[in-house]
Amino acid sequence: MVYDVCVVGAGMVGSAAAKWLCKLQQDTKICLIGPLEPTEKEWNDGRREVFASHYDEGRVTRELDADYTWGLLGKRSIQRYKEIEEESGIKFYNEVGCAFIDTKGNQNMQKFKETARKLAIQHEIFNCKTFQEKFPYLRVNHDSECIWTAKRAGHISPRKLVAAQQKIASSLGCDVIHEVVTTVSEVTSQDGDTVMRVSSESGRMIFARRVLLCTGAFTNFHSILPKDRKLDFNMCKTFVVKAELSEQDAMKMSDMPSMLLDNKNCYVLPPIKYPDGKYYLKLGLWFSLDNQFDDIQGAAEWFRSHGKNYDTSKTLDVLRELVPDIRPLGLTTDSCIASVTPTGQLFCDMLNPRLGVLIGMNGLGAKCSNEIGRMGASMISKGSWNYDLNSDLFKVQCKKNVLHGKL
Repeated sequence: MVYDVCVVGAGMVGSAAAKWLCKLQQDTKICLIGPLEPTEKEWNDGRREVFASHYDEGRVTRELDADYTWGLLGKRSIQRYKEIEEESGIKFYNEVGCAFIDTKGNQNMQKFKETARKLAIQHEIFNCKTFQEKFPYLRVNHDSECIWTAKRAGHISPRKLVAAQQKIASSLGCDVIHEVVTTVSEVTSQDGDTVMRVSSESGRMIFARRVLLCTGAFTNFHSILPKDRKLDFNMCKTFVVKAELSEQDAMKMSDMPSMLLDNKNCYVLPPIKYPDGKYYLKLGLWFSLDNQFDDIQGAAEWFRSHGKNYDTSKTLDVLRELVPDIRPLGLTTDSCIASVTPTGQLFCDMLNPRLGVLIGMNGLGAKCSNEIGRMGASMISKGSWNYDLNSDLFKVQCKKNVLHGKL
């Protein structure tokens, strides 16, 4: 069988794209291929090389953003959260609000205010005093200013969002295959047509008229791009600390919003109940362009490490400053990778008439993934740009001086 489209990469973006392909063209044959979340054995045995960014229960979501385009994509995604939950029967969204906090007068604060105005986002402005009156168990610097959004903001479970998107896609006829793809190439079919061949680690071969790569940080590895192409993006370490709280302490902070602390270079999620039955308050550092990878072994090892060798002292200082009365029962760390493009925008583009890419989320993909999936599905189903934003924003850029597939 030859599929109309094969989506490679079954994370938040790829799963959304597969679902939208089924919805936009109901008579098409769609395949989604990507590995399941690693088992404990796969985490430990060192053989697994490809990972994804949705192995978690908490990601900040909000319409508000310093960049208008990311704000718009977030707004369009959040508007459909309820629809996804109802259609799949899987709840993944908690509307607890979001607070962006920075030093008063800083440039980024002005950008957030401008995006709020352009997108007509309901919000309030708090100073240090009024913020702490609203959340008495939290502390911020005396010169801080806060943009507070109560609606269409909070946190999502990326793990459950992926499950919801795949459940909907499967119900609409999408074939979901849980394997790692190693090769994507053009071949000639028995009918003499040029089609795409997608090969997996197990030796399975899938044929499709078009392929959409939603392969995130691992896109430049294996042989899934044309031999003379490497996409221009940085693979940057991300790191989080999760403070385990008692259920009693977690309930005391039940109204806590998701928070973006720009003056502390981090974000914080309120206490969330994880699959192990425990409550964790999570603090994550913004990615740094100083922490990058050049090969698949280093990237895989960073995922497998769960950030255990990372210095947690600075993050703990920020946490204790923000929540002075916090009494962690224990601390755990985790790690991920952000795909950071030179433009600050995602790449959504056709590399040739049969191969498209949808990557480069710049640490913002979770909240926007449903709409980004719709953007990519609209493009790959047509084989060319098919969205209401300027295509120049999302043009792919390739690394220079690539010879024979090597940098």
